[in-house]
Amino acid sequence: MNTATAEPKLLNIERLAERWDLSKWSVRRLILNGELKSVTIGARRLVPLSEVERAEQFGVGTPRKARK
Repeated sequence: MNTATAEPKLLNIERLAERWDLSKWSVRRLILNGELKSVTIGARRLVPLSEVERAEQFGVGTPRKARK
């Protein structure tokens, strides 16, 4: 198996932000609000690939109210 092309089972916040074209702070906000599950390993916050796929399939986050 070529590990260079294998998709990781855990994504760090920066990589997930790039994947979703969001800021890392937006991803952190989803985690802090409990809308996206994550694990902490040492000092790193990581999001399981299964959680990323769930969020992509069903959506994650709550829409903001439109400003008037």
